[in-house]
Amino acid sequence: KDILSVSMHPVKWILVIEKEATFRSIAASDFWENLSANGIMATAKGYPDISTRAMLHFLSTPSPQNGFCAPPVYALVDFDPDGVGILSTYKHGSKNLAHETSRLSLPRLQWLGLRSEQISDSHELHSNQGLLTPSNRDRNKARKMLERDVLAKDADLRRELQVMLMLNVKAELQLLDATADGMSTLLKNNLPV
Repeated sequence: KDILSVSMHPVKWILVIEKEATFRSIAASDFWENLSANGIMATAKGYPDISTRAMLHFLSTPSPQNGFCAPPVYALVDFDPDGVGILSTYKHGSKNLAHETSRLSLPRLQWLGLRSEQISDSHELHSNQGLLTPSNRDRNKARKMLERDVLAKDADLRRELQVMLMLNVKAELQLLDATADGMSTLLKNNLPV
């Protein structure tokens, strides 16, 4: 509310990352030096707080305060129910703050990874390295999420949760590091330059 204006014209994208460890790994990498001139990287270190969601909404929604810019927002989260829950909170808002959804959500948020097709690619190349079996808590959380109204309208998130349950597999973002340049290749291939 206190920000009068911010220049967003040089920003071509915003990358939201679930985990601080992944955030730090990307920020310390060589390829980040080339990417950093084009975008903004942010993390809330897990489930997003109100301030992080409000800031991302402000930066990605055209207004006089940000020069009417609307850079695309991408997300990197674990392929597990918590990762999908975090993504859903950023994209659709939270149940507890439903009355604030219009100023906190990122409805155009795009999911870069970790997704089922990235897991199947990694699975073929590296057997079970980084793949985990969902716990009973994970399976129950996924089932409850599938019953929520928000996911009934989001076929992409719904499908990924169903694949997760059917394959009985989950994975953390670190799976991308199982292949040489896995994370950098994903970012270079998907973030606008």
